[in-house]
Amino acid sequence: MTTEIAHRTRLYSPGHAKGWLVGVCGLEYVSRLYAWLLPCPIKAITGIDCPGCGFQRSLLALLQGHWYESYQLYPPTVPLLMLLVYIVLKSILGFDKRGIVMKLLAIACGWFVLGVYVMKLWHGDHL
Repeated sequence: MTTEIAHRTRLYSPGHAKGWLVGVCGLEYVSRLYAWLLPCPIKAITGIDCPGCGFQRSLLALLQGHWYESYQLYPPTVPLLMLLVYIVLKSILGFDKRGIVMKLLAIACGWFVLGVYVMKLWHGDHL
C-alpha cells in the first residue's frame, strides 16, 4: 500500500506538473512549424506527389489533436508512427530478438503506403 501511495505522489509531483505544462504549451506552437515544412523534391521536379507527400502536414495535424484531418492528409501516418514506437521500444527493451514482428509491421506499413499512393494516383488527387 505504501508503494502505491509513493507512486501516486511521484505522478503528481511539481516536476511532472511542469513537464505537462511545457508539453501543453509546446502544442500551442505546433502551428508555427508549418512555416518550416520541407518541400518535396520529387513533386518540385515532376509535379507529381511522391508516396510520402502529406506526411509532414499530417503529423502536425496529429500533434494538434486533429485526427480526422491527419488521416485525410496522409492515412499511413499513424501506422508509421506505431512502427517507429515499436522500433524504439525494441531497441530499448531488447525484445523480439529476431525482428520478426518488426519486419511484418514494416512490410504491412510499406504495402499500406503503396496502396494509398496508388489510390491517390488513380483518383487524380496528386496535383
